[in-house]
Amino acid sequence: MGGLAMIGAIAFDPTVRGILVVVVGVTVLMGSIFMILSTNSGVRVGFLIAASALFGWMFLMGSIWVVYGIGLKGRDPAWMATDINYSRTTDVPGVPDLAKLPAEEDLPVPETLLETRPLLHALALGSEGSAYRPVSLTKLKTVIQPWVVVSNQNLAPTVEKARKQGTAVLDEHPEVVSLFDQGGAKLRDEVRKQASELRDEIEKPLGGWCLLTESDPRRGEAQASADAALIAAKAFGDTTTSASYIVKDVFFYGGKEPCNPITEQSSFQQAWHRVHTAVEIKNPKLYAAVTVVKTVEFPAVDGQAPPPATAEPKATTVTVGMLRNLGNKRFIPFMFALANLIGFVIFTTILHYRDKQAMAVRAAFSGAGKGK
Repeated sequence: MGGLAMIGAIAFDPTVRGILVVVVGVTVLMGSIFMILSTNSGVRVGFLIAASALFGWMFLMGSIWVVYGIGLKGRDPAWMATDINYSRTTDVPGVPDLAKLPAEEDLPVPETLLETRPLLHALALGSEGSAYRPVSLTKLKTVIQPWVVVSNQNLAPTVEKARKQGTAVLDEHPEVVSLFDQGGAKLRDEVRKQASELRDEIEKPLGGWCLLTESDPRRGEAQASADAALIAAKAFGDTTTSASYIVKDVFFYGGKEPCNPITEQSSFQQAWHRVHTAVEIKNPKLYAAVTVVKTVEFPAVDGQAPPPATAEPKATTVTVGMLRNLGNKRFIPFMFALANLIGFVIFTTILHYRDKQAMAVRAAFSGAGKGK
């Protein structure tokens, strides 16, 4: 009865049952192969063949893990918050390069930048609506960046909307209407040129930092890591949540990837970038700076939707400095593959020398027989 009780306990314990399944599976898989080999080649040679095959297969599996980053992998790359700076007038020891990024009040005004280019201003009104006002450099760059490589096919619908929604700009600038009427390659090239110039004007005063657009896939992970750091540090009080502040801008500095989309470059430049970054042994440090501003706290009213988030008029900009930790995602499977490669070499080498000795013995006996 005691044995049955123990078996029943094992059957209902998923941990123990899982261990037993793995042990039995490995024993049956490798044990059956070893048994077949030992009956044909002997116990020692059968063990060497089975061990060589096992280590060779494990090496191949580990190599696939290294290439695709799966299986027995290490830590994934992640952002590590180094500092939470409540005033840009103080130094940030964790991210010293943050001193190169100008304070918000020293950056150009997005509305002024857009108004200096009536063509892009009219297109922005057509794309975003007649009431569009760029409230930040991020939103302005998000709108104009696709126009750097815009095609005639994608530009035509925006031009048609701009004729209707951008009348306030078109009435003051008839030269823009003339460009719209001409259309074709001339309009496309002028839009590309002005969009590229405006983007350069946005990035020039940033001191080497890269301003990410809202559509940039790199922005989401950095913002999520900054949220976790702010909530853990209770930056805006004990009740700090992601609703306690508004994320304004996300900046990158360093790293291998260029600031602007690599797809804007030629096919040759894209291929060269992939080759160059692949053979670059040392990874340059990658920093991120996420700027947020505290929101106005509104009392919750039962039965009503919460009001939209609004920044406090006199709230200072809080900057979260972060450093990219590359982790060791492929290091552990690489060491696993290397260990199995060493085992494969050892056992195949033993087999090789054993075969040479056996061949020498057979040659000696065959030679002795021929001499009689």
